[in-house]
Amino acid sequence: MPSFTPMHNRPLAWLSGALLAIALTLAAPSSALAEQGGFSLEDMIVVTPSEKPFGATVDALRREVAAAGWTMVNENNMAGVLSARGFTLHPVMIFDVCSGQHSVPILRQDALRPLTAFMPCRVSVYQTSDEQVFIARMNVAALAPMLPPDAAEVMQQAAREIDGIVTRAVSR
Repeated sequence: MPSFTPMHNRPLAWLSGALLAIALTLAAPSSALAEQGGFSLEDMIVVTPSEKPFGATVDALRREVAAAGWTMVNENNMAGVLSARGFTLHPVMIFDVCSGQHSVPILRQDALRPLTAFMPCRVSVYQTSDEQVFIARMNVAALAPMLPPDAAEVMQQAAREIDGIVTRAVSR
């Protein structure tokens, strides 16, 4: 049977390619990717160390998100949720943060709505087994070249703001 791509899905070929590249990147071990000249996890995720304890880093991130005019849409205490299911983990919190200034231009365009798979912006705070604390988020600069120019600009501006929020959270 011949494959059929509805007309309304054709403009989204760039998104399927981007999602496939990300999936393949995350599925392959970093060392194998490095040997093949591909992306490593470090290429896809921006990680910022915090000298503050975990709780103080979480509180600082919450304050800076609000101060920047962004909204904390959701908080996921992954270690807490999984602890209730019998797993013991070091602290991990995942935050969904949103700015209408950046989300509305994407949400208004039907052709860009598949980008909601990357929305809202996700920022995590985690503590490693040696008690180091980090803030991580997606490396939008690595993804942007795969996106339509107008979407790439919006996402890059949002990423710059998130980077500023994170920098202030770890330095104040």
